[in-house]
Order: sequence, then structure tokens, then C-alpha cells
Amino acid sequence: MKCFAVEDLYLHRTMQSLQGSSDHPRLVFVRSQPSRDSDTYHSAIWQLDTADASAHARRLTAPGFIASSPRLSPDGSQLAFLSRRDKSGRQIHLLPLAGGEARALTKSAFPIQSIDGWSADASRLLFSASVPWGEDERDDASKPEKERPVVATHLPYKMDGSGPSAGHRTHLFSVDVNTGEQVQVTRGDFNIKQARWSPDGQCLAFVRTREGRQRHLADLWLADADGRHARQATTQLSAITGPEWSPDSRRLVFGGNPVAGDSIDRPYMFDVESAELSLLADDIHLEGSRFAWHPDRQRIATLVVRKGMHEIAVLDARGGEVRHFPRRLRHVMEIAASGDMLVMTAASMRRPEEIFRCDWEGSDLRRLTSFNTWVCKRQRPRVTVRSFEVPDGDGGTERIDAWMLRPVGDGPFPVLVDMHGGPQSSVLIDYPSHACWYALCAQGWMILAPNAVGSAGYGDGFARRLIGRWGELDLPQHLSILDQLRNERLIDDRVACTGKSYGGFLSAWAIGNSDVFRAAVICAPVANVESHTGTSDTGFYVTPYAMGGEIDEVRERYHRLSPIEYCRNANAATLLLQGQDDQRCPVGQSEEMFANLVRCSRQPTRMVVYPGGSHSLAGTGKPSHRVDWHQRIVDWVAQYAGAPGTHASQSTAEADASASKARESSEQHA
Repeated sequence: MKCFAVEDLYLHRTMQSLQGSSDHPRLVFVRSQPSRDSDTYHSAIWQLDTADASAHARRLTAPGFIASSPRLSPDGSQLAFLSRRDKSGRQIHLLPLAGGEARALTKSAFPIQSIDGWSADASRLLFSASVPWGEDERDDASKPEKERPVVATHLPYKMDGSGPSAGHRTHLFSVDVNTGEQVQVTRGDFNIKQARWSPDGQCLAFVRTREGRQRHLADLWLADADGRHARQATTQLSAITGPEWSPDSRRLVFGGNPVAGDSIDRPYMFDVESAELSLLADDIHLEGSRFAWHPDRQRIATLVVRKGMHEIAVLDARGGEVRHFPRRLRHVMEIAASGDMLVMTAASMRRPEEIFRCDWEGSDLRRLTSFNTWVCKRQRPRVTVRSFEVPDGDGGTERIDAWMLRPVGDGPFPVLVDMHGGPQSSVLIDYPSHACWYALCAQGWMILAPNAVGSAGYGDGFARRLIGRWGELDLPQHLSILDQLRNERLIDDRVACTGKSYGGFLSAWAIGNSDVFRAAVICAPVANVESHTGTSDTGFYVTPYAMGGEIDEVRERYHRLSPIEYCRNANAATLLLQGQDDQRCPVGQSEEMFANLVRCSRQPTRMVVYPGGSHSLAGTGKPSHRVDWHQRIVDWVAQYAGAPGTHASQSTAEADASASKARESSEQHA
């Protein structure tokens, strides 16, 4: 049995973009794998017959070309997808699934971003493309983009992963499947985010950004199928994601939020005939924006965060009732309808994702793929979810959950505390982003990943209590768990911390506001709350929400909650990891933290910046950069926090009694 190594990243396969239909059991999806030779990803589209649990997945597109955005025709006979097969860039291709070769359908002069769907009669395809746009009278939209200055007139003017958004607009086009004739469907000074033709072919629904100086707000719009007679359908919400038509074309379900910057979305329903907007459920936290309608038009499956897990829930389309599927320690990442079943990608802490199916009651769960069986040849960690009593920050206590990945042996172990991002998120079961966990466990380290206050899936009060109190409430909860584990002799004083994004903020905050951590790896952090507000692609509206006020209203709070203010107190060897093109937490955040630590701290300090890296570098960046990123975490933690230390002073009898009491009925095994 081999031990995990960071290099195992090259063996991992990712399944995404599930596309199916309740009218037939044919499912298509994208399977992607890192390539060591090309230092990119090989992505192909695969097919499954979900009605046959013994059927094997079959590759549809050639491995030499990257394929994405798969869309099945209504009857399941044709596949549309994006691929770059010549110098014309990514174009739409069609593949008959009864047999035959793929053919290029479009010759778009504009970069195609996604295929949004088929028309009801399968005669046309809807897609979105980036169209040049002059921001002022001197901005020449006819020049090649790389030669044009970036002229910004509104926010956001850039987006993480794609760079400046100024100078072009995203609009809808339709293309005739037989002739390849293209027609632009929408025009104007706005961007289209998502679009869907109605099943009856009469209507077009799309999410459109508002015009004006701040364009992070979006509304639902309706139009005739050809884009004419467009009218705004919603005004009450600040964000709308994932609209899906009901089978009878009378209603739309989508995720939404009335508060800009709040990441806890709810499911909403819009009735086209009455123009009535209704909230389907106010006590759930959506995870992403995937919805699947049952053919009876009365049930909708979606993904929710509940007690730290991403799970399937079925909503009553009339509102009110929510039925959660049986709890399993698997994160569900995507869902789709396929025949009379639901299909999903799901992963556990001990095994990366595969595709599963189940019925609409959550029963008859079966695994359909075996793409990541390589993990069965590795010595996997022992995994538990445990509940801890911790301070609530207001003079009382509360219980929070924490994932614990333990190596072979009884301890005490050195421990890496991984602080998740968000903060209105939860610990992710995501091997691609956490390869370092498994390599460290193989070296005898325990991983502790809590869902502290501010996390999603534990109610609104729990998630929103951290507003304006970043670090002040959640760090004490992390420290309390460490104290309890030390008293139980599960860990000693070889303690390190890491985290990315908000987790980067919290790990930076931790080394300046505690002396527990010997080493820290701070990844893509928020280091200076004030400067992050003005430089992040979303900071101008997310940070005022998170801080509970605008800069000029609570400026002292912005300063008080900035980790760079506490660098003089830091006493941990610190490594900073950062993508150079990260626009969510820009490189300047790490640079500020690095400069202050170099000047104020006597501990070893290093910063590593990855060219071209975005905010998602650790999970989806260039494969060689990902390997380097995770290996540096392993090496830094082992070098600067792995030396033997002095265990907490406590008699063996006291420790055994404390351990027995704390573990009693508090662990749930994965």
C-alpha cells in the first residue's frame, strides 16, 4: 500500500458539467485530467446510460482536443460542444450520437464563452460571446484587445480568472443547426450572464446586469424567443443564478439574494403569467445554482449546505416543504436529471469524486463510474467529523463541527489547522485543492478543519454573526479545539495553520493574535481590508457587507480587522503563496503582508508568486504550479513546525478521563 504524495495530483480525474434530461437516460459530462507532459489539462466529453447501472462510460470526443460546455439536444440524439480545433478559436461543434464525426458549426469572430441551450425543435442553438465595446470616444473597439488600453467607467471592470471585463460585453447569439447562420439576439451596454429558451420554444429567459456605475447587480429578464420585446421581470434581488424553466414553460426557478455581498442564496420561483416572485424556502442555504425539475412539475432537486455537507434537497414547487436526502459523508458537487433518476458527482474525504445515481427519494444509490480507483492503492487517513464545545464570543458557548484526518497511530500528532474560505462557506471535500492534506497525513500529521462561526449550513444567525467581527469570534473557536485535543493527548505543540482567501485572512490574523502556531502558510489572503476593498474584483460590495458598513462609516473597524496591523506580534515562520493574476485577493495583499513581516518579524518569511495564477490556482491552475504549491505547504510545515515539542502539562489519568468524555458520542466516521 503506497502513501499519498502531492504528485498524485496527476492521477486525479474530475467530472463536471453533467448534462441530462428527464426524457431519456443519456448523460454526458466532461472528464478532465492534468497532463504532466503538456502542463495543461486533457478534457473530453463522455457518455453514460444511467438506466443501466452496469454500463461503462464511453468517451465521445477525441482526447487530442479540449472539449467543454456539452449540451444534449432535446431528444438526446445530438451533442453540441465547444472545442478549439484550428486557428479560429473555440467554436461550436455538433456530434450525432448514433454515430459519425463531429463537425464545426460556427465560425464566430467573437470569442464564444458558453453554449446556453437548444431550441425546442432542435433547429437552433443559443450561445454567449464576448463582443468588443468602446468605453468612451477615444476607446477604439476595432483594435485587437491586447493593443487597447483598459478604460474603466464602472465596477466591476475586471473578473478573477478572465482579467479585465472593460472593453467588451457578453451578448447572446443563436445559430441555425443546418446552415450555421448566426443572429445576434441581445445588444446594449450590459452583460448577459445566463440564458435559457423555454421548453415550448416561445420565450427566452436571461440574467442581465444593470446599467450604471456599479454593475454587480443583476435581474431576470424575459423576451420573445428571438430576443424581441425584452422586459425586466425582477427588481427585488441583487443577484440571480441558474434559472431553469419548468417542463410546462410557466415558471422559472433560480437562486437569488436581496443583499449585495451576501453569499447565502435562497431558491426563488417566478410565475411568468402572473409575474409573481416567491421565495420557495427561507431556511436553507443553496450551494451553487443547479436545479433539476421532476416531470410532474411539482418537485425540484437542488444542492444545499447543511451542517457542513453539500447535499441534495427536493423542494416543493408550491413552496414551503423541503425534503433532505439521507445524510452521507459525501459532498455532492453537481446534479442533473436523467430519465426517472437523479445523477450527481460526489466525493468523500477518503475517495475523490465519481458519478452516482439515485431515485427522487434518495434511495437506490449506485456508483456509475470508477475513474479515481487509484486512491484505493493509497494508505488513506482515518476521517471523523467531531462536535466541539467552544466559546460563542458573547459570553456563552456553542457546539461546532470539525473534520479530523488522522494518520496511523495513537498520537500525540503534529497538527495542521486548515481554515476554510468564505467565510460563508464550509470545509470543502475537494481533493484537487487539498492534496497537501493527504501528503502530510502520510508523514504522520493530523489535519484539523473546523466549520467555525460564520460558516454556511448552520442557520442564518450562525453565518452572519461574523459580520464586522472577522477573526475576533472564529479564531478563539479554533484555539479552543486545539486546547481540547492537546488535553486529550491527541496533539502536541507542533501546530501549524493554513488557509486560502478568507482562510488566508484568518491564518494571517492567527499568527498576529496568538502564539500557538509555529508555522503558517498564508494563501491568497485578505491582508489589508481597506486596500482589498478597492482592488478586489468583488471587494467594492462584498467587503462593506462583511464589515457591516462602508469605509467612511466604520474606518476604524477596517483597520482593526486587518492582519497587517499585527505583523509585529507574529512569531511563526510564514510562507505566502499567491497567483500573480488573482483578482479576487490581488497579489498586493500578499505583498503587503510579506513586506510587513520582513520588516517586523524575525521568523523565516517567504513569498512565492505564480505567473498567470488566478484565485483558484490550488485546485485548477497549471498542473506544475499546483504540485509546487501543495509540496511547498508540506515542506514548510514539516520544516518549521515538525520538530519535537513539549506536551501540555497533564497527568495521564486526567488526560485519559478528558479524552474519554470528549469523544463520547461526538465523532461521526466518514
